[in-house]
Formats: sequence, C-alpha cells, structure tokens
Amino acid sequence: MDKKTYNILLVTGVAGFLAALLVGIGEFTLQFSPLGGYEAKGYGYFANVSKERLTIGHFFSTLAAPLYILGYWHLGQMFIKGGSKVHGCIITLLGGYAFMVGNAWLGGRIYLALTAHEITNTTDPDVALQLQHLLSEFGAHNEPLVNALRLAVLIVSILWIWRIAIGKTLYPRWVALFSPAVILGGIFATYFTGLSIGVWLLPAAMNVVHLIIFSISIYALHRTYKNFYKR
Repeated sequence: MDKKTYNILLVTGVAGFLAALLVGIGEFTLQFSPLGGYEAKGYGYFANVSKERLTIGHFFSTLAAPLYILGYWHLGQMFIKGGSKVHGCIITLLGGYAFMVGNAWLGGRIYLALTAHEITNTTDPDVALQLQHLLSEFGAHNEPLVNALRLAVLIVSILWIWRIAIGKTLYPRWVALFSPAVILGGIFATYFTGLSIGVWLLPAAMNVVHLIIFSISIYALHRTYKNFYKR
C-alpha cells in the first residue's frame, strides 16, 4: 500500500467516522426521550422532545448524512484491496444506497414529531383524532424506509463476516466479530432487556454501530500500513 492510497483511505475513513458522529448527535438530539417508549405506537415519545431540539436535530443529522457515502466507499476499498473485489463493490453500492434511503427516513421524523406535539397540545378530541390519523399515515410511509436500511446492513454484515473471516480483506480476522448487524442487535438487546443504557443508545443506534465500525476500520488501516513498511 503506497502513501497516496493510505491517505485516501484514511480521509474517507475519517469522513465515515464523522458521518456516524455528526448524524448520531443530530439523531440523538431529535429522538432522545429520558422516559424511553421508542417502541410504542403513536410516536408519543416525541412529545418529550422540545421543538427546539427537534429542529436542531433534524438539520444537524440530515445535512451530515451524505458523508456516509464516502465512509462506505472506504469500507468497500478495504475489501477490494484485500482480494474481495466483487464483494467490496457490493458493500460500497449497497451501503451508499442504504444510507440515502436512511436519510430519507431520518428527514421524515420531524413531521412525525411535530404532529405528535400537536396531538398532545390540542384540546379538541375531533382534531386530535384527525391528527392521529395523519400521524398514522406519515408513519406508514416512513417506517418501511428504515427497514430497507436494516435489510441492507444485514446483507453487508453477512459479507463482512464471511470475507473477513477467510482473510480476504485488509482487516485482521478478529474484526469479523464486529459486524454491523451483531453490534446493532446488541444495542437493541440493551434496550429491550431493560438496561438503562439502552434508552440512551437506541435513538441513534445505527450511528453508534458505525462509530464502532469506522473506528475499527481506521485502526486496521493504520496497522496494515505500518506492517507493510516493516517488511
């Protein structure tokens, strides 16, 4: 690996890390409720988030999300340069596509949140019923997008475990243990088993996953580069 290649991979890896960090901060600001309740129907937890936080979180997260495209190019190259060209291309394309869809989902959360606020604030039961119907319609068009993101991450995770475990990437084999789906499952487990940390992690779960992934990737890249010049 030459210095130029290393620098490009480092810059794009850092871009991915910044995407996870900035989108994570924004999504946490947008969705965090100290009372939890994220799984409840009706999006009532949004009523526990101030409108100021909703606005800040909305713009902060959606404007930073395109950095994920650079990050997934980095991950794909770590596969391609290790001998998994086709699989690396799939990870790059699928990851970039998934996070464009994910950003569409994220951008729609503000409308769910503001509608939930109006339901809480209205004293007219007929208006509340109409707003609840509107909220349900919003949700029906918003939630399938995040499921598409999760499916894409699952496919990436299968390739991640398989190719890294057989030594066909620039990652050491132990990195196969840290597939995105496994980390995401662990975060959901903390929440649904009642651990208090789950209330804090779940609002930005996918970004927490990728903070870990890009941190490991940057570390592995640096180690690979150093080892290359020790030969």
